[in-house]
Amino acid sequence: MTAWSAKLGPGEAESFLDKVVKPATANGVELLVVRADMVFGMDHLRSALYHARRSMQEGRNASDSLAMETLLYASGERQLSSAIKKMSIDEQTEEIVVAKLNEGSFEPVGDWQRLSDSPEGSIERLVRFGITKEELSTLKDRNPAELVLERVAAVDILKK
Repeated sequence: MTAWSAKLGPGEAESFLDKVVKPATANGVELLVVRADMVFGMDHLRSALYHARRSMQEGRNASDSLAMETLLYASGERQLSSAIKKMSIDEQTEEIVVAKLNEGSFEPVGDWQRLSDSPEGSIERLVRFGITKEELSTLKDRNPAELVLERVAAVDILKK
């Protein structure tokens, strides 16, 4: 998987989807497009993709699309509707992350940065993601983004 992040100008989300995502999808490239403020580094996305692929192989998937299944796991939510609300871009989105989930030609054009392996996990961002104060109290010396990885893995349990 490869992932990039970029800032969007006001109202650019819909045109981005039309100009970039739809043509890539038409060429068989599965892209995950999410709000950057809900992504906690490449490990977050890699874990979500791993769980999504496994879920689909085992017939436990909630969606027919690898991108949507990955979105579900990346969100740490049980329901697709909640995952979409939490992770999807809209006209107010200022920064996005695009991840290529399968083989195929896709290279973003413009001012894109490769997504960092080391996540930024401020307490404020974790709370916006849905991490509770009780969960935060378990951190001690651990990286705060590990709580997000636990949420990704917990989706398998929540889906049952």
